Amino acid sequence: MSIAVLRPRFTGAVRGEALKLSRQLSFWLSLAGATLLLGVIVLAISGADNLKPLLLSDPTVWAYDKLETFGTVFQIGSGIFILIFGARLLGMEYSSGTIRIIYARGTGRMQLLLAKMLTLAAVGAVLLIGFTLLVGTILALMILALSGGFDPIGHISSAFWADVGRWALVQAISIGVAILLVAAAAGIGRSLAFAIAAALAFFPVDNFLNILLILGIRATGHTQPWTAISQYQLGANLNVVLELLEPSHRARPAFAQPLAAVDATHALLVIGVYALIFATIAVVRTVRPDVLE
Repeated sequence: MSIAVLRPRFTGAVRGEALKLSRQLSFWLSLAGATLLLGVIVLAISGADNLKPLLLSDPTVWAYDKLETFGTVFQIGSGIFILIFGARLLGMEYSSGTIRIIYARGTGRMQLLLAKMLTLAAVGAVLLIGFTLLVGTILALMILALSGGFDPIGHISSAFWADVGRWALVQAISIGVAILLVAAAAGIGRSLAFAIAAALAFFPVDNFLNILLILGIRATGHTQPWTAISQYQLGANLNVVLELLEPSHRARPAFAQPLAAVDATHALLVIGVYALIFATIAVVRTVRPDVLE
């Protein structure tokens, strides 16, 4: 008589990873703090002198201005959130030593990695959808308070709504890259501390490199190879890809950008190559780990 061997299911692994996140008090405190900070930003914006005149004179320009403001807030906030809690989720078993127990109980290495990454992707999607709905409601109420109705919304150009979709796409790409980055960092370092430190340091270092490249141009009097290097920085290309995808409006990058012109295809290819590198590191370090038991 054969005995069936029961192995953990992928859906159960995803549910387990989701429970790990949901039971972290810091996870909910961070969300509460982010919501409070968003409220402060809304109060600051609502006190601007030109808020009502601009809305009444050109609703489309007003809408683009708010998209850039709140879009930058989400870009920074969601990135930090995913990097911190992604690093914790992907690195916690290595630091606590429970990774051996998980493997011994039959959970596959790739199964565990994919479950963690899918959980983070779901968190990122909820953040994006929730932020969009919340800010959209706030702006609608702001329009109502400033104009006495929702008539300005009807005067916002159709191009703006298309650009909102492009903004959401770029944010989804950024979240995906952040998840792959923390997966690679956790795989390389095999510790929670290293994963958090490496993930959080990557983009600041990348932006600082851009400053060094500018100094290199000034010091040598030549643009090469400095501008060429900047065209292949991950952060710089992520910062300008939305601007390059918009057919008419041009979003203002909040951080470093390539020192020479690039097009949307170039930026997307650079981002894709970095994503592939991160994914390869994460998979290789998972399939051929230090943990041999």
